[in-house]
Amino acid sequence: MLDITPEKAEIIGLLCAEGSFHDYTSTFMEYYKDRKKSYLKKNKRSIYIQFANFDEKLLLHFKDLINKVYGYDVPINKDRVRICRRSLIDDLLKYTDYGHLKWEIPNSVKKGSKDIKIKFIRGFFDGDGTISTTVRMFSTNELSLRGISDLLKEIGIKNNFNGPCIRESRKPYFYIYILRSEQSKFLNMIDPRSKK
Repeated sequence: MLDITPEKAEIIGLLCAEGSFHDYTSTFMEYYKDRKKSYLKKNKRSIYIQFANFDEKLLLHFKDLINKVYGYDVPINKDRVRICRRSLIDDLLKYTDYGHLKWEIPNSVKKGSKDIKIKFIRGFFDGDGTISTTVRMFSTNELSLRGISDLLKEIGIKNNFNGPCIRESRKPYFYIYILRSEQSKFLNMIDPRSKK
């Protein structure tokens, strides 16, 4: 089992909700000002993990977590943070893949302490949760979201798992509903960063 800290569990939770992993090659023309000439770049590899969200406060929180855990000051570009440093990418990929249907709850979270479970749930909730009239978390990834429902029960939060919910021209989604009697307990325990 991989070692994991509460802060890293939160990073992974955020990436499971709003992250993606990209690894591709491309061919393109690149212009060099000093030579005043364009050159064909063949099979240039691009590899990165990206966290995207429109909440500036959440982007800053993610950036701070990356700095705290990895000592890396990752830049924010409008609505996203892109991690390009290979050592960070390799470390984060040891836990799970990233993408709507690819992510899984890492074993080090499932077998981790209560605090590690709470921080992972916080990260996921900050990315794919809502506090409106009810407290819910959403995903198109049924199996992994069921895993979060189980984690919630393990830390003492009663919830209902619902779905699939069908929308025209979109993937079916599933959601966890936190029982009304549990909502204050959930919010106090999870202490979300972006839903206040």
